[in-house]
Amino acid sequence: MAVTIKDVAKRAGVNASTVSRVLKDSPEISEKTKVKVRKAMQELGYTRNVAAQILASGKSNTIGVVFPPVEDKSNQPFYMKVLTSINETACKYDVSIAVVTGYKESELKQQVALMYSEKRVDGFIVLYAGQTDSVRDYLLDKKIPFVLLGTPTEKQNEITHVDNDNVLMGQEAARYLIDLGHDEISFVTDTKDGEVFKERYQGYQNEMLKSKRQPKLLVFDENMFLQTETGLVVMDEVVALKVIARLAEQGLKVPEDVSVITYNNSAFSTIVHPYLTTFDINIVRLGAATVEKFLALTQNKEGFHDKTIIPFELILRESTGRKK
Repeated sequence: MAVTIKDVAKRAGVNASTVSRVLKDSPEISEKTKVKVRKAMQELGYTRNVAAQILASGKSNTIGVVFPPVEDKSNQPFYMKVLTSINETACKYDVSIAVVTGYKESELKQQVALMYSEKRVDGFIVLYAGQTDSVRDYLLDKKIPFVLLGTPTEKQNEITHVDNDNVLMGQEAARYLIDLGHDEISFVTDTKDGEVFKERYQGYQNEMLKSKRQPKLLVFDENMFLQTETGLVVMDEVVALKVIARLAEQGLKVPEDVSVITYNNSAFSTIVHPYLTTFDINIVRLGAATVEKFLALTQNKEGFHDKTIIPFELILRESTGRKK
């Protein structure tokens, strides 16, 4: 027969209501009583009836984590690292996570609607921000709690979101190469979609124009070829590694001929030489903050929404050098 709260209360010499409040870590219960009750739980082998708790509270204590609808998620270390941080932070608050993934927005929206209607999750963390997104529109329309990782272009005051200052990072990347003596600096990307690209490119562009230099955008593909550039600001480290390999095919060395600066500071930044000069965007803190903001949002009866900015740091390595 399963051990009940009443059994624990009897062993600890307290009321069943006291045991219930200890389970909720109520500040009204003294630490001495909490220790006594928890000792009784351990001795009796008591485990909480999660199903009963869900029925009683109406909450699943689970957060859905929605991945972007792209095919190469497994090749992006960012998503695995941020998911690990989200999971570890959720565990600290006795909350579980459920992953939502797919190749199309319609697939994601279908899963999101099903999971929430079946009360399998209390809301969602969405790991991407775009100009238009049917998943985000659905969550807003149905008033489902969610936190966005990234900055939406619309309805920012209606959406709780967590992000870096990507415009500032774009500016600082260009400024660092300029300070090293580089005049011809291009921004390299493999995509023109998404707010992260737009903001980083905007920051780079602003700094180039401010210093009276001409900004230039290069899209990485098999035809990418440098002209007079001696500095490159690259969208992320996966692209940066491909760019460095392409430069080698063209007989150009990094950083002797071309300096490369990029973003994320994942494991890819030190996988091969030259090690990458990169901005550490603090992925662990980004993930943790999304969980903390979600829990705060669901406990806030006023429906207040805000933006949390996570600081970044420039990590200097081998891929940048002074212009010769």
